[in-house]
Amino acid sequence: MDDGGSGELDDLLAVAPENLRRHPRLLYHRRAGQTAARARAYARGGDSQKYDDIAYRYLCTCPEDGLTHVETLAGLAVREQRLRRLRLPEDVARLAGQLDYLAHRGLELPEGRSACRFARGLLQVLSVPGHEVKGRFPVAAPTRALEKLAEPQDVRSQPMELVRRELSGSCWLPLDQLIRAGRFPEMREAAPTLARGVRFDCQHVFVSHRWLNEDRPDPDGRQARLVAWHLFDALCEAIRVARRRGLYTPRRMVRSLNAAIGAAGSDLAECLVVQVLREVLDEGGLAAVAVEVERLDADTSGPGVARVGDDDIGLVRLRAMLGELPGLQQLLARIRLWYDYSCIPQAPRTPEEQLLFEQTLKTLTFLQSAARTLVVLDDINDYLGRAWCSLEAATSLLFAADGRHDVLGSLTPDGRAGALWSGGTEPDTEAERLQRLVLDRQLVIWRGLLDTEVFRQQNREECLSRLGLSMTDPGDLPYIYDSLLGVAFPNGRSSGNALVTGVFPLPEVGEGRALVPSPDYEGFFTGDPDRYLRPVGTVHGAGAIDLAGFVHERRYGDRAPEVPPYWRTAGPLVRGPRCHVAIVAECESEAVLISSWVQREHEELEWLLGASVVSGSWIAVDPVPVGWLVDGRLRLRPVRAEAWAVVGKSGLVHNDVGWALCRLLYEARIPIVTVSLDEYGTNVRQVVGDMTPGEPISVLLTGWDTPPEHSAGLLQMHLYRYLLQPEAPVV
Repeated sequence: MDDGGSGELDDLLAVAPENLRRHPRLLYHRRAGQTAARARAYARGGDSQKYDDIAYRYLCTCPEDGLTHVETLAGLAVREQRLRRLRLPEDVARLAGQLDYLAHRGLELPEGRSACRFARGLLQVLSVPGHEVKGRFPVAAPTRALEKLAEPQDVRSQPMELVRRELSGSCWLPLDQLIRAGRFPEMREAAPTLARGVRFDCQHVFVSHRWLNEDRPDPDGRQARLVAWHLFDALCEAIRVARRRGLYTPRRMVRSLNAAIGAAGSDLAECLVVQVLREVLDEGGLAAVAVEVERLDADTSGPGVARVGDDDIGLVRLRAMLGELPGLQQLLARIRLWYDYSCIPQAPRTPEEQLLFEQTLKTLTFLQSAARTLVVLDDINDYLGRAWCSLEAATSLLFAADGRHDVLGSLTPDGRAGALWSGGTEPDTEAERLQRLVLDRQLVIWRGLLDTEVFRQQNREECLSRLGLSMTDPGDLPYIYDSLLGVAFPNGRSSGNALVTGVFPLPEVGEGRALVPSPDYEGFFTGDPDRYLRPVGTVHGAGAIDLAGFVHERRYGDRAPEVPPYWRTAGPLVRGPRCHVAIVAECESEAVLISSWVQREHEELEWLLGASVVSGSWIAVDPVPVGWLVDGRLRLRPVRAEAWAVVGKSGLVHNDVGWALCRLLYEARIPIVTVSLDEYGTNVRQVVGDMTPGEPISVLLTGWDTPPEHSAGLLQMHLYRYLLQPEAPVV
């Protein structure tokens, strides 16, 4: 592995990660391969072998990526210390937080190459390359270009019909009863007011939170205040959105950006529109409660609600206010909470209560599937370091609308803005950053589980220790760990600092020639990807990423499956044209897991495509390469096949490498299908068009006696420019 010299590496290892930016000489690399090599060496060269610390050290050595940023707990802690030293006065911080809103805005999207991201409720258009902001556009007042891309789409409801029978005995605390009590009551006290089972005309909310002491999770009632005011504000937002848009008019979504435009609310507010307002109100009833919302003071709904809620001891103010708002009070009764202290018996328990307690534990996943999970991050580091909380956060990702949590941030005890920022940001920014932190945490947990079960690098106790997950009762470990195996599967993450390793397969086009991505290829696209994909059929691919099933079957005993980055199938051809399976995974462990499944189950894909799988390859694009690297290199491999299948997780064409492969194959006029393993229903689609016609995509490679190899991989930001030029200087 070329790290550019042991002396320079020793100098690099001697510097703490938070101080690296003060030593630009150590971060300068003459070749792209050195960037990846040094990042890998520095990441694992520290004293701590905890996954989060390895991820933080890796990211600190990578070039700054203006488009995406992976968050770690270690990075968060360093930023907290810095912000405490440099905290701005509150009024100055509030003004600084408005800069994006005050900047000049164009009327239409700029022409030419660009990338997009969302921040502070704005669509930011970035230059490619460089990622400088070229324009800012409010999604509430979309441009004509965005309007053309949008289509009606309501938020996805929770699948209550599938679990209604299992939850017939579940207990829920209505929100109006929480407000009346002013705190979360213990279940025995709350029993007369608890609702039983789930209903289609109610919004169910699973509250994931910390226990602040062994006897009472919320001794000062702060969690109750934050939850009650947050949900009250979400209901008011839902009413305003429905009144402006129309009660039965769905929101408009740009699917390629996974964003709503025009009159739209948060995911939780949209759920309340669909699940509560449409079920119990007509247009006249909506108009009546809208009048009540208009009467509210400015600080009791909207940006200031978190501060008001934090000061409302015993929910006295909210309770008094609702006494004059009967319509809103009735709707609040349709919001039902599952909060463990109030909804399951607490110790000491009678035999009947113990039975109910054990039965409820078995249905925790069902509870979260029927409800929106609200993550209460009143202490971010402590929450994400607790095993039970991490399990609940991971479980919620399986059922959350649009794959996102509902995250409730809070004010710190001193009344200032929270630890992720210096103050003054708008609430949607706050929610976005908290949400991203919880999502990124799942990336690290997934890699720890893969290391343990696929490569047998450690036992379960060591895994949870390296993940920094703790629990009060060690006896909970088997349940928590086994549950994580079934739910801790992240939805993926794009990052220019992702480490790319494995084999990049190239389509042969005859006469010793193959197509390879052009060095100028930027890997971006706009529009709806479904316009370029035609449904073909279904492959039952859930087993490819089912880590719990992998552990249960133990096909490989105590040894790891051996799947090289390029492999060929044994035996004669069965029928039809030859097919190559190109696997695009998020890390090498995941690539091996999927590849071993393809080798066992490829007959189903052969039957669907009418082709014979003769070879396969995998490439890993890892935004946090903290797990075991079975290969650790990147090389090119020309492949001759009459048909290809690109296999990975959903949104494969959104994956830069996956779509680059699809575009190469489409240009080579080779039939290509994508297989999304984590989708149910139709998950095999044929590529029938090029999303960005006319843009540079490929060059012709000839004479590949020794294709280039990168011994430590490449960062994704360097992938196409230096794939064929390992010795070229970084510019």
